[in-house]
Amino acid sequence: MSDEIDVWRLVAGLGLFLFGMATMERALRDLAGRTFKRFITQQTATPLKSVVVGVLSTAALQSSSVVSLIVLAFLGAGIVSLASAIGIVFGANVGTTATGWIVATLGFKVDIEALALPLIACGAFAVVWTRSATRVAGLGNLMVGLGLMLIGLDFMKSGAIAATQSFDPATLAERSLLVFLAAGLLLTAVIQSSSATIMITLSALYVSAISLHAAAAVAIGADLGTTITAVLGTLAGSVDKKRLVVAIVLFNVLANAIAFIFLDQLLYFITGPLGVTDPLFALVAFHSLFNGIGVLLALPLIRPLTHWLSEHFLEQQPPLLRHINKSSMAVPEAAVENIRRETYRLLDQVAALNQSVFALPPDASFYDSKEDRLATAVFGSHPDFDQCYGNIKQLEGDILTFALRLQREPLGSEESARLGQLIPAIRNAVHSAKSVKDIREDLRSFEDSVNDRFHSYTNQFRESEREFYELLGRLMHAELDTLRFERLVDLKSKAEQIHGRLHQRIYDEVRRAELSRIEISTLLNVNRELHVSHLSLVSSLADALLGIEAANEFESIKVAS
Repeated sequence: MSDEIDVWRLVAGLGLFLFGMATMERALRDLAGRTFKRFITQQTATPLKSVVVGVLSTAALQSSSVVSLIVLAFLGAGIVSLASAIGIVFGANVGTTATGWIVATLGFKVDIEALALPLIACGAFAVVWTRSATRVAGLGNLMVGLGLMLIGLDFMKSGAIAATQSFDPATLAERSLLVFLAAGLLLTAVIQSSSATIMITLSALYVSAISLHAAAAVAIGADLGTTITAVLGTLAGSVDKKRLVVAIVLFNVLANAIAFIFLDQLLYFITGPLGVTDPLFALVAFHSLFNGIGVLLALPLIRPLTHWLSEHFLEQQPPLLRHINKSSMAVPEAAVENIRRETYRLLDQVAALNQSVFALPPDASFYDSKEDRLATAVFGSHPDFDQCYGNIKQLEGDILTFALRLQREPLGSEESARLGQLIPAIRNAVHSAKSVKDIREDLRSFEDSVNDRFHSYTNQFRESEREFYELLGRLMHAELDTLRFERLVDLKSKAEQIHGRLHQRIYDEVRRAELSRIEISTLLNVNRELHVSHLSLVSSLADALLGIEAANEFESIKVAS
C-alpha cells in the first residue's frame, strides 16, 4: 500500500509540475504580448542575433515550446525568415536549460514550501480579486504557476526518496548508458516536456537513485525526445514548418551525438577543471554545455542549411490559385476570364466562411462550384476560421497581383473594363469576410451569456443569416443578366430588411430595460457589421456577375428597409 502511495505521490508531483508549467507559459505569453513580439522581429537580422534572441527569450519565458510556437507563427506570416527562425530555435535549446539551473538552485537548496506557498497564496488572490486579462491577473497566474511547479517538484523529490527505500540503487549500476538515454527519450516523448524529464532526473540524482553519468545520459535522451515530439507535431504542417523541424532534428542529433560520445570527457571537465562537485549543478552544467557546444558548431552552418532546406523541401500543397498560371498572361482575353473564375472561387469561399460562423452549411452559392470546392479548407468538415480567412486573404493577394500586372499589358477596351469591375469585386468580397471576422467574439458572448434574452440573439442572427444566404443561393439558377439583376435587387432589399428589423428589435430592448448598456451596444455593433458584410457581398456579386452598365445601374438603386 505504501508503495502505491509513493508512486501516486511521484505521479501527482509530475502532474502538478506540468500544470504549473502550462500556467506559467500562458501567463508569460499574455504578459509578453506586443513587446516580446517586437523584440523578436527587430533583433533577428543575423544568425548570431537570432541565436541570442532564442537564448534570452526562452530563459525569460521558461519555455522553449512557447518560443517555438511564436516563431512558427511568425515564420508562417513571413515576419521572420527561415534562417532567423532556425537561429532562434537553436538558441532556445540553450535557453531552456535555465529551468534546470533555477530548480537546482531553489528546488533542492531551500525550503520549497516556504517559497511555494506564499507564491500560490499571493498569486491566487491576485487572480481572484482582479479583472481577468489585466497585468495584475497575469502576474498572479505567473506566481501560481511557479508555486505549483515547486510543490510538484517537492512531491517528486519526496516520492523519489520513498521509492529508493524499496530497492538498491546499485542494481542500476550495471545498466548501459544507452538504457538511460532511451528512458529519457521515451519519457520526454510521452509527457512532452524535456524540463519535466530533467526535474525527475534531478530528483533521482538528489536521492542517489542514479549516478551522475546515468543522469547525463537521461538528459541527452530528453533532448532527443523533444525532437520526436516536434516531428510528430508537424506531420501535417506547412513546408516552412517542415524545414524548421528538419533543422531542429539535425541540430539535436549533432549536439546529442557529441554529448553521448564525449560524455566522460565533458563530465570530467565540469567536475575537474571547473570544480563543480555538487551532482545537481554538474548535471545542469552538462545539459547547458553540450547544447552550447551544439549551437557554436551549428552557428556558421545556419545560412548554408537554410539554402539547402529551401532547395530540397518544396511546397507540396496545392496552390490557392486554380485557373491563373504564368502562361495566362500571353492571351489577355483568356487572362481576364481566368481572373473572373478565380474571383468566383473567392466569392464562393467568402460566402461559405461567413455561413460557417453561424454554424450554417456552406450550401448557398451563385454558381456550380463543385470542381472549385475540391480540397478547399473552408468546405471541409470542421473548417478553422483563422486558417480559411488567411487563405482568402492570400487568394485575394494572388489574384490582385496578377490583375495589376495584366493592367500594364495592352488590353482591349472590353477586357480593360471587365478587369476594372473584377478588382473591386475582389476587395468587396474580402471586406465582407472581414466584417464577420470582427464580430466573432461578440457572437460568442451571445452563446455564453446567462441572460436568456441576450442569449436568444444567437438564433435570431443565425436565422437572419439563413434568410440572406438562402436568397443568395437563388442566383445559381439565374443565367440571364436581367434575372440576375432582379435577384440581386431582391438580395439587396433583403439585407436592408434584415438590418432594419433587427435594429428595431434591439431598440425595443432598450425600452424593456432587460439588457445592459454593453449588451445593447454589442447587439447594435453585430447588426451593423453584418449589414456591412451583406452589402459588401452584394456589391461584389453585382460587379462579378453583371455587365458594366447593369452594375452601375444596380449601384444607384436605393431599396427600402
